[in-house]
Amino acid sequence: MKYLKYLAIGAAIVLACAAVCHFTGANNASMPAARLVPGDITWKADPKLHGLETAVLAGDPSIAAPYTQRIRIPANTILKPHSHPNKGRMVTVLSGTFYFGYGDKFDETKLKRLPPGSFFTEPSGMPHYAVAKEGDVVLQLNAIGPDGMVYVK
Repeated sequence: MKYLKYLAIGAAIVLACAAVCHFTGANNASMPAARLVPGDITWKADPKLHGLETAVLAGDPSIAAPYTQRIRIPANTILKPHSHPNKGRMVTVLSGTFYFGYGDKFDETKLKRLPPGSFFTEPSGMPHYAVAKEGDVVLQLNAIGPDGMVYVK
């Protein structure tokens, strides 16, 4: 009887993992192999993003599938409160120091200092804001598309 309980729990975990892999595209055999050095990365300025530059490393942010993107934020850039509709947004600070806060109103006292190597998430629909104060910041975003941005009014 005791083993049936563990068997049921194990089966539930296997099914949950299979569902996550299926719905996130984690088992996506069509993802091409990639090996990039910094010189291989193509940065693109986006006028809608107030001077930010982005580089897609893998995947396509415009479709419902996993992707990886780098984001370069110039020094003295303030990102006003906004949210994203897509899921699974996980961000690592690669270089520079990023100041990040959650909320629908910009509040300097709630910014957390995130030096290189720091990690944060941007849950779907959760407003957040940020600042690159001292110098340029480079972030790496791993998420599931389609991507988007909605500013808090």
